[in-house]
Amino acid sequence: MDFFDAVNKRRSVRRFTDTPVPESVMRKCLKASVLAANSSNLQPWEFYWIRDEEKKKKIVKRCFSQNAAKTAKEIVVSVSRIDTWKRNRNMIIEEHLKKGKLHPLVDKYYNTLIPLAYTHDRFGIFGIFKRIFYIFFSIVGFFRPIQRGPIYKHQLFESVTKTTALACQNFMMALVAEGFDSCPMEGFDEKKVKKLLNLNWQCHVVMIFGIGEAEEGGVYAERFRIDDDLVIKEV
Repeated sequence: MDFFDAVNKRRSVRRFTDTPVPESVMRKCLKASVLAANSSNLQPWEFYWIRDEEKKKKIVKRCFSQNAAKTAKEIVVSVSRIDTWKRNRNMIIEEHLKKGKLHPLVDKYYNTLIPLAYTHDRFGIFGIFKRIFYIFFSIVGFFRPIQRGPIYKHQLFESVTKTTALACQNFMMALVAEGFDSCPMEGFDEKKVKKLLNLNWQCHVVMIFGIGEAEEGGVYAERFRIDDDLVIKEV
């Protein structure tokens, strides 16, 4: 399928048929999701493919039993994390070392700048210290562009969630390319979803996907987009 055809075909489907989604398709599309572009290649995401029927029923209820969840043949929960950066950073460094000596710029980036940006605590105390540091460092910003964050935990969550959203888009487009449909849902009880999946406070549920083959009438309305000139700017 041509890429632009896939973009035009992708819609948020609210009702699915009883046609099953082959396991091979699910695995192929999930693999495509984690090939997405991401900040510093830290890959701060997880995708939970809900295969246990009892858990699936509970997820549907936690999605307020909306049709996109209730009729879905498969359900996937996308999660962003702020607590996997050190593990993933170490694996990136190991991969560089396999190819030879660690370049000084790579060493400085992953062993100095990344810890400064990603180190955090539950109560935001470290963010206060980072804020003080950036206040003094911002003097340099009068003369040249500088890195200005993330400082606080919520800013770090914003960063990893943007990255995870890129992987989610890959996942949706891969499903379209394989002839299936999805609905990215934001309507769910995050606290109860996290409890079901044993997720800690360092995780954020980004969106939950209902997946299957679109039923006739499963897309509730014609696509509407506001005028391009309101959102596409040339400067």
